Amino acid sequence: MSDELPGWGTTIDPVGNCPADFDESGLVLTVPGGLHDMNPWLGSTHAPRILNPVSGDFLFEVRVSDIARPEPKSGVQGHQAYVAAGILLWGDEDNLLRWTRSASGDRGVIYLSCEQYENKKIVGAGNFPLEDKPIWLRLERRGDRLILSATYDKSGWRTLLERRCKYPADMKVGVFGLNVTKRDVEFRFEDSYLLGKAPSDKH
Repeated sequence: MSDELPGWGTTIDPVGNCPADFDESGLVLTVPGGLHDMNPWLGSTHAPRILNPVSGDFLFEVRVSDIARPEPKSGVQGHQAYVAAGILLWGDEDNLLRWTRSASGDRGVIYLSCEQYENKKIVGAGNFPLEDKPIWLRLERRGDRLILSATYDKSGWRTLLERRCKYPADMKVGVFGLNVTKRDVEFRFEDSYLLGKAPSDKH
């Protein structure tokens, strides 16, 4: 399923049960309990996302609200209890990068997490401590470099990770929500900003 959300991009909902709508603060993405993952290595890229096309260099940032920790041992289909929301850079089902606010029920922690996949294999990752409050995330591409940053109050962005990539020039970037637990989760996004050009029309 797909639909256009003004100012945010095109929704892609492979499972077909994840509504996205607006409230007074921004975008709300509801992901029911069940398998809504974003892991090419496992062959599971069913999480809903809202994406915009980009070509070459770009900068995308968004504010991600708090995520409640799931209950321990509430994972589905062999997964640990885990939810995440944030930025998704999408090439196809085998090539993507996710930069997320994440919460683990089994470990009882929240943290920032990066996972980079190329040809289904994870080629880079990183986890960083996180306070229990909303955070802005930023992903920037400069040639073959990906720069991942975060800030709590926008007074100063902190670069936490830089990665090299072999991704093509034409990609998609936006937000997504991941839920592999038994309970429904609401993810909230605000203040999205995209600086970059869309792919040229080849027709």
